[in-house]
Amino acid sequence: MNADNTSFLEYDKKNILIEQQKALGFVFDNLDLSKIAFCGGVADYLNLRQYYQMRVNDLDILYENEEDLNPIKNKVDIKRYTSKFYKTRNGETLVYKFKINGKEINVDNFPNDFSRLTLTQSPLLGKMVWHSSFNEMKKYHNSEIHLKTSEIAGVNYEWKRLYKHSRKASLYNNVTFLEEKNLIHTIKKNIL
Repeated sequence: MNADNTSFLEYDKKNILIEQQKALGFVFDNLDLSKIAFCGGVADYLNLRQYYQMRVNDLDILYENEEDLNPIKNKVDIKRYTSKFYKTRNGETLVYKFKINGKEINVDNFPNDFSRLTLTQSPLLGKMVWHSSFNEMKKYHNSEIHLKTSEIAGVNYEWKRLYKHSRKASLYNNVTFLEEKNLIHTIKKNIL
């Protein structure tokens, strides 16, 4: 592990709650990390952690082939759902939950075609993981905002979803703006 990876490891241990660390540890220990990629909050954390203090709540994982999840199928109770909020290759999401220290950690697994995504690698708790890139997540959050308004969502409107995407889009957009203006140094970096 190089010095940068060590500083990320220390930062991750301080800033990711122990319950989420244990859930990530289960994923690291049981799945082939070359065959999955993180999206959602974990990708946001990885893309933005050097600029903003982020929280990891639930885990969102992309996979191409369902058999890549076989190593965990006899260890957790996986349930198959229709994906309500995200477009997936087959319209489904595979979900399992962990109860750790009385807290429930939800893990959503989305089938996707990796060739259609922009993925990158970053260290996370000492492991190199694939995840949706900065630009992929920026584009995603910005494109979700108009879909989450009360006018468009109607009876499915949830102000928390609109707020989440608006807030995260603004963080990505601010980093992009500051980089374009050569002012990125004005953000106090979390990791040296």
